[in-house]
Amino acid sequence: MKTKLTFLALYVFLGILKISAQCSFSPAITSPRLGVMFPDKVVFCNTESETLTTQTYDSYQWYRQEWDWQTPNPNPWVPVPGATSQSLTIDGANDMLYYFKVEVSLNDCTAESPAILSDGYAYALPAMLTTFTPGTYQQIDAGEYNVCNGSSVTFENIFPVLYGLHTWYKCVPANIPPVLGDPCIISGATGDSYTATDSGEFGFYACTEYCPDQCEFLGLGGFVKLNFGNWGFCGLVTGEVDPKENDLSLYPNPATQVLFIGKESDKTYDISVVDVSGRLILQKSNHQYKEAIDISGLTAGNYFIISKSAGGKIYKNKFIKK
Repeated sequence: MKTKLTFLALYVFLGILKISAQCSFSPAITSPRLGVMFPDKVVFCNTESETLTTQTYDSYQWYRQEWDWQTPNPNPWVPVPGATSQSLTIDGANDMLYYFKVEVSLNDCTAESPAILSDGYAYALPAMLTTFTPGTYQQIDAGEYNVCNGSSVTFENIFPVLYGLHTWYKCVPANIPPVLGDPCIISGATGDSYTATDSGEFGFYACTEYCPDQCEFLGLGGFVKLNFGNWGFCGLVTGEVDPKENDLSLYPNPATQVLFIGKESDKTYDISVVDVSGRLILQKSNHQYKEAIDISGLTAGNYFIISKSAGGKIYKNKFIKK
């Protein structure tokens, strides 16, 4: 009896060992777009489907799991109904942000592939970065700037790696998608950036490099209007200052509420307060040297104050707002 029990225990142990033994094969998922942008993701074009495939085995069952920001993912793996063949077709409309894996069997051994993610949201909506030369611009409204003649402003697509061919505009276009002959289209401007030296209202339309038929418009809310001209603030920050003449009295410094600057011999000044990036923050004409300048609304930090006397002398002082 003891011998029989020992044999039975050995048989059960070997059976368990056989069930839990690692298979000699490793299924993997392949597809045309898998790994093109990210190693474990299929990035869709929004009008296309994608076929996932694995190696040849005896049987197949495909599973999917909804994406979640948490790790580990709390969502269950669910069998895809009817998905029992070597390949599975997924699409951007129904399978976006789902993980997929396939369970296969061969010679009574069962194994699973690593999971991959179907992701069509790698394409952020277009956005534009605007770069000014410090001291050459003044914002006058949301998305509108006065810019000094002779300077330039550079516009860049914030997501250049995602987008290929661009259409740049110098005014609000009449048609979207672009139509050949639209006078707002800047001829020859098809790259990720454009540098403007003349007045206009600038933005772009771009097609994704990965999906040439998938194109996006920046939207009129993202356009930037530039007015180039010889504005009063032009040259203040970059103008020549004679060190011998840069002797204006400025107090208190640091300051919290008000600031006094000037000397009696100059009588009046045109005053400009500029932040460290060169952006014009505050401007005042015919400032009397004994008058207080209200800086209570400024954010704490370092600032330049440029003073131009009635005689044309330019003084540049630095102060700290506490």
